[in-house]
Parts: sequence; structure tokens; C-alpha cells
Amino acid sequence: MHDATDMETPPRQGSVPVGSAWRIERCAALAWPAAVTEEREGWLLRHSPGVTRRRSNSALPPPAPVRSIEPVERFYRDRGVPVRVQISPAEHHRELDARLAGLGYRVESGVAVLTARTGDVVAATAPADTAPAVTAAEATREAVTPAGTVAAMAREVVTRADAAPAGAAGSVPVEVAGDPGGWLAVFADLDGHSDSETVGREVISRIAGPAAFLSVSQEGRAAAMGMVVADSGWAGVFCMATRPDLRRRGLAAAVLGAGARWAAGRGADRLYLQVEKDNLAARALYERVGFTYSHGYHFRTFP
Repeated sequence: MHDATDMETPPRQGSVPVGSAWRIERCAALAWPAAVTEEREGWLLRHSPGVTRRRSNSALPPPAPVRSIEPVERFYRDRGVPVRVQISPAEHHRELDARLAGLGYRVESGVAVLTARTGDVVAATAPADTAPAVTAAEATREAVTPAGTVAAMAREVVTRADAAPAGAAGSVPVEVAGDPGGWLAVFADLDGHSDSETVGREVISRIAGPAAFLSVSQEGRAAAMGMVVADSGWAGVFCMATRPDLRRRGLAAAVLGAGARWAAGRGADRLYLQVEKDNLAARALYERVGFTYSHGYHFRTFP
């Protein structure tokens, strides 16, 4: 059994206030919608049958100190699934974490949440000798329904500098789509999880807010991908993946740059993303283009 001291002590540089961290988590929950969502005593309870991703089947605590976990346990036990709590921000909910550890909840999956100014990422991924060009979609405001669903957005191709290691040259075309459509096939190809098709159908297809679905093709096949969802001045970066044999060619940086340009055009001046704490290669890339540590989270699950 692990306890609260088993989790990596996060760096403090770049941390944001607790209120901002909680707002990020709320934005992320809306950007990655669960099939069933309920609010009980400040808890955000999420359940998605058939989806194995922890964030789709876990409870997000309120920002105030937690007095009772009974609503959480009842919600998940009524559905016959393990009780899972997302301890976020972990730096703020140490008492809750210790309490769950004492009740036998096991610890899972340490995650770092990083944030960046959108303009910093645009600048870091733009060609060194030219100013970033405004894409057609950034110059045209797409129609949005009252519910926030993108009603129409043309597919486009944007180009960003290949931010590969020193010595690499050239540029990477990134395709940006306003609906998942054909992008879901790219997701199923590159995601690498057994439930990829289910996630595409049950999670990604439910996204209501403005979203960009980004992909790079090389050698006639899907090479890299990402997804960006805008909400209330923030934009979340999700589903970043690069085909293993095509890594270190700047593809991920190109996707990030295209996503940042898209987000800037939707009024999002801040970006956030979630990355496993032990994924040092990905964290190095994100830090290189301007992301810094905001807060951490992990899960507690019983039984």
C-alpha cells in the first residue's frame, strides 16, 4: 500500500494558485466529457461505461476541504465499479489523500499539469526567420450554436517550423479539422490503447465546445496527432502522440504550434496539458516550447 508520501514532490516554479488549478481541472473535465456527470456536495462525479481511462471514471473533489467521501462511494458502488478519486490539485488535497490512503485506497498514475501562455508557444514553434502567418481559419470566425457546438469550420493546412533537435531542417504541414470526422481513424491508429475506438465514439464525439483536431501525415501514413479544446480563455491540449519510428523530427512541436495558433484565434490566451510525471521526453518538449509546472494530480482507487 502506498501513502501520500509516495508521490513525487512537484517543483514549485510556475505553479498557479489553487483557484486557477481547480478551474483548469473543471475545463479539462468539460473538454473530456463523461457519459454520466453529476454534482454532489461539491464533487464532480464522472462515469463512462466501456471506457477504461481513469479521468472518465473518477470523482474530482471541490476546492474547499473535503468533509465527506460518502457521496462518491455511493455513486460508484451503485454502478458496480471501483471508487476512484482524482486527487487534484494534489498539493492542496494532502489531507484527503492521506485519509483515502488510510482507508485502503491505492495510488495510481501520477500526472503533471503544465500551462503556458499561448503566445509563447506560438513564438517558440514559429520559423526563426519569419513571423507566423495567420491561417485562413484564424482570420475567419466560425459559426457557433448557442450550445457552443461548432456549426461549420473548413479543413485547413497550416505549416510550422520543425522544432526537432539542432541540425534538423524543413517545415511540417499540420492538418487542422473542426470536427473529429476522419481524425478518429488517426486517433485509433496512434493512441495505443485497447479502448481507442470506444473513446473516440463515447468521449471525443461528445465534445461540445470549439475544438481543433490536428494531424500530420508522412510517408503516406498518420505520423502525429493532437487535439485542442477551447473554453473560457483557456485551451486544453489532449491526445498528443507521435508514431515511435518518426519521433525527434519536430512533429509534436509542429502540432503544438498549430494548436496554439488555433487557440489564439479563439481567444484562449493560456494553454494547459496533462502529462505523466515519468514521461521525461514529453515534458522536456513541452518545457522547451514554453510550458511550466502548474500542479499535479494522481488517483486513489478502491478496491
